[in-house]
Amino acid sequence: MKKSLLWIIVLLLSISIVVTFSLAGCKEEAAVEEAAAEEEVEEATAEEEVEEAVVEEEEEVVAPGTYTMKIGHTHGTDMPRHLSLLFFEQLVEKNSEGAIDVEIYPGGQLGTETEMLESVKTGALEGARVGCFDLVTQQLTLYLMPFLFDKADDFVKIARGPIGDEIAASASDQGLVVLATGDAGGFRQWTNNVRPIVVPEDIVGLKMRTPPVDAIIKIMEALGANPVSIAYVELYMALKTGVADGEENPVVNICDKKFYEVQKYITMANYQIHPDPFIVNPDWLNSLPAYLKDIVVDAGKESMKYSDTLMQTKEAAGIPIIEENMEVTTLTKEQKQVFIDMCAPVYDYYIDEGWFTQDLLDRARAELE
Repeated sequence: MKKSLLWIIVLLLSISIVVTFSLAGCKEEAAVEEAAAEEEVEEATAEEEVEEAVVEEEEEVVAPGTYTMKIGHTHGTDMPRHLSLLFFEQLVEKNSEGAIDVEIYPGGQLGTETEMLESVKTGALEGARVGCFDLVTQQLTLYLMPFLFDKADDFVKIARGPIGDEIAASASDQGLVVLATGDAGGFRQWTNNVRPIVVPEDIVGLKMRTPPVDAIIKIMEALGANPVSIAYVELYMALKTGVADGEENPVVNICDKKFYEVQKYITMANYQIHPDPFIVNPDWLNSLPAYLKDIVVDAGKESMKYSDTLMQTKEAAGIPIIEENMEVTTLTKEQKQVFIDMCAPVYDYYIDEGWFTQDLLDRARAELE
């Protein structure tokens, strides 16, 4: 009897153990199945999100000709500014698949540079390349400081770096966006019909035509020249008839307008470089879908690089023409230093007037060391 009872107890314990393990296995299997189900739900959700993103991207693409971008400038159709804008047009229309129709108006067809700048501000014009720097942002005047750059690559280093981005961003205060800033024509030189300019005394008293650019006038006054205001289109005859003794311009402009025909002397002073800001209306730019805005911004930067390359090529081609037709003086480092010292007050003036800060100038000079 006791043996039978013992066997019954053993049997019950065995059954209990088997049931326990079976239940545990079922729970584990259920947990695995539940985890698998949750993973399938997550995958399905992820697939739905991807599909939604694809649909949103497809919805973002707009039809050809939806947007128009009119761009004005005052240069001729054979000049780097116009050729690089044609390159911009090709990039934008190709990459946007025609969603943006770019129209280029050269030769001042849409007005003077100042008038076009105001049109960009009001939204009557989507974009322009202009030389009225202080109206874009006074900080652009930093680039115009006398003898700031030793070579053209120094200008490019600043204009396309963090300092250049900071200067461009300040144009927002004037209701403008600067897509990119390039070299408007290379280093500017001095020409005249009286004598070679080798030392500061040689430029004293000369009637030097200056454009309506405040920094150039300040530099000429610092050197003792007599700045005279003459419209660019009238400059050739003014030089020929003696209304002005001389002028300042880059080689590209001197060759384009054939000033070498009416000027005897040129001093390769490399005293200044002008920036070439590509401005657009911020409301128009921000109205574009994000992918189109990126296309415009990227094309602006690439076209400006192309413009700089064209400008350097055109300048190099002009040097032999200058050498053949004019008496050329190239300032030595020591000769140039005398002019640099005389122009120091120009820096002080613009810093004191708040056009740019001493800190900005110091950081630019540090970048160039």
